[in-house]
Amino acid sequence: MKHSQTIGILLCLFLFYCTTQPLVFIESKNWVITGWQTAGSSYGQPGKFLAYFGGLAILFFALPFIWAKRFNMAFAALLLAWSFRNFLILSTCQMGECPQKQWALYACIFISFGILIMTFLPKIKIPK
Repeated sequence: MKHSQTIGILLCLFLFYCTTQPLVFIESKNWVITGWQTAGSSYGQPGKFLAYFGGLAILFFALPFIWAKRFNMAFAALLLAWSFRNFLILSTCQMGECPQKQWALYACIFISFGILIMTFLPKIKIPK
């Protein structure tokens, strides 16, 4: 695909934006949990991992080497797995209270899947 690298870079940037948006809202404690601020909960900061590996994916999308494209597939698979892990952890009901899932939680999964698809379609010239 001709523009897969550009689309992959744009998806990585949009993934970073989605981690700064509210992922879930816990109504009883009035907590808004983003990827960077978890408001006193024990969730950690799930957006740091996505931002770090998203940055590496941007770097390897830009490099024109075959080894970079292969590593990028691994990074994209880790992004998808971590996004799915965030969905499972942040959306589970605990002690009778279910957090309200926001659009960014779903968007992280779909964007990570799009990044993975773009890593399978690199335009690279292989010397004969």
